[in-house]
Amino acid sequence: MINYYLEINSGVFKGREPQEEKMDYKKLLSKNNVYIVLILTLLFALILGYISYYELQREKDYLLELARSEGLNIAFSIQTLGSEFIINRDILIEVLSLFQKEGITFIDIVDRNGVVRLSTDEQRMNRSVEIQFSGRINYYELYDQENRRVLQIIKPFDFSDHFSSDLFGFLFLNDKYLSIGINLEGYYLRYNQIKQRVIINYLVILIISLLGVYMVFRLGENIIVKRTLREMRDYTSKLLETMDSGVISVNQQNMIKTINRKSEEIFEVKRDEVLNKDAEEVLPLKVRGKSIYELGLKEGKKVEEEIEFCTKDHIQKILEINTSLLAGEQGQAGGMVILVRDISRMKRLSEEMNRNKRLTYLGKIASSLAHEIRNPLSSIRGLTQFLFQSDSINEERKEDLKIILKEVDRLNQLINEVLDFSRPKKLDISCFSMEELIEDLVHLLKLESKEKEIVYELLWESPNEFIYADKDQVRQALLNIILNSIQAIPQKGKIVISLTSAYYKEQEAVQISVKDNGVGIDEADLSHIFDPFFTTRAKGTGLGLSIAYNIIEMHKGTITVESEKGKGTEVKIFIPRESKEEIE
Repeated sequence: MINYYLEINSGVFKGREPQEEKMDYKKLLSKNNVYIVLILTLLFALILGYISYYELQREKDYLLELARSEGLNIAFSIQTLGSEFIINRDILIEVLSLFQKEGITFIDIVDRNGVVRLSTDEQRMNRSVEIQFSGRINYYELYDQENRRVLQIIKPFDFSDHFSSDLFGFLFLNDKYLSIGINLEGYYLRYNQIKQRVIINYLVILIISLLGVYMVFRLGENIIVKRTLREMRDYTSKLLETMDSGVISVNQQNMIKTINRKSEEIFEVKRDEVLNKDAEEVLPLKVRGKSIYELGLKEGKKVEEEIEFCTKDHIQKILEINTSLLAGEQGQAGGMVILVRDISRMKRLSEEMNRNKRLTYLGKIASSLAHEIRNPLSSIRGLTQFLFQSDSINEERKEDLKIILKEVDRLNQLINEVLDFSRPKKLDISCFSMEELIEDLVHLLKLESKEKEIVYELLWESPNEFIYADKDQVRQALLNIILNSIQAIPQKGKIVISLTSAYYKEQEAVQISVKDNGVGIDEADLSHIFDPFFTTRAKGTGLGLSIAYNIIEMHKGTITVESEKGKGTEVKIFIPRESKEEIE
């Protein structure tokens, strides 16, 4: 069987119609015969086109048959030389020079797998060629390295009585093919000349002119359609890019086909990193342990859920996911569109609001209770003090009275803390150095924590940090936080306090970090550590961090906590750099 492929470029000619023909067309149009003219013109064009095509095809087949015959003749001539000449490349090159014509470009010996084992062209060695029909003659049209059209003839070796072969040659050439390349440029040159003559002889100029008119209308139509589609695509693209929600589309194969700018921000990825990639690998989104892509594309379910997603920078985000299925063939899902909203900030604000409500409510209750308890305590302390100073009380009873006085003082201290927590204080703003404040605190705490072997490390990444704030209250907040770190270290450990410049709510701020290598905090307790009276220590009141949080919040700042059980805790305090007037 012969296989070949021919590529012919047709020319387009445009002509002008005479004025008389234009007038006739106008008359025909005025008589509503435009459809008849179009049909007759189309039939005429088809008939002449068919005749022209038939002639061209006949000439083409004839020229290709000449090329095949020439190639086969050369193949048979080379084969008659015998294997002792063919398997020697130097001799094969000399044979090629004997048969060298302008139309021959190469001679190869190819094994049954299509790998070139011997060639007159060194660059073709070990290349792979296609052998579609084993044991038969194959014809292929291809382009060589110089972009010339070549007819490749692949013929198996024939071991008949007429083929001289020794044993080694038989073993080497037994399953081999002879491949010859015939340059078709000369044939195509002749073919183009014949084509031009046929076109002229059969008045193809008129046909192409009429077709050209039709093509102009069609081209105009296509231009309008393409312009409309392009404008719609640009509009849709701009709409997606300006949306405040992330939009992602995946096809049936779960490949990401669309991702807008907001999605890049939410997932912290680049468009080139995820487009045409498996969505399960680059953006794994799961609902209760099951992939949303599987739920949508395989089970046909819509997803409207809030999920947690961790970025490549280990930032935890809360996302609101809504999916819609794209209609496909036979009722199956043709893809899926995913709408994504980052609600992390909204969730944090909601938690802060709920916490503030709880703090306000607890503060009112604590304040009422504190006032109710303080009055009886004052009476108890006064009476106990009176009895302690009385001469009628022996020493044993005085020791008991000392215990009562000590416990009353402890309760009064607790009441004072509750009142400090519940009563809003007016800030006494001044400008002071954070470095000096921290150094004074560390010096004081070193003296009070001698029973533990704690190493303090101070890091001033941003020295000479002066801020406007209430010095005493900031000192109290830092004291409470550092005391918590001391209490979290069993016996021996390290506390690192660093001071840096940062940004909080798009505003310049001072960041104070207190990091310890203590016991850490359970994940379940992290959301409650700023709640009043919440403590995991037997002797703790649970007000230290609540008071610290209130103080920093009054300065329009915030406190964040990161902790891992058994490894330690890091508390970060953000205090905005504001003027005295802005804080007040």
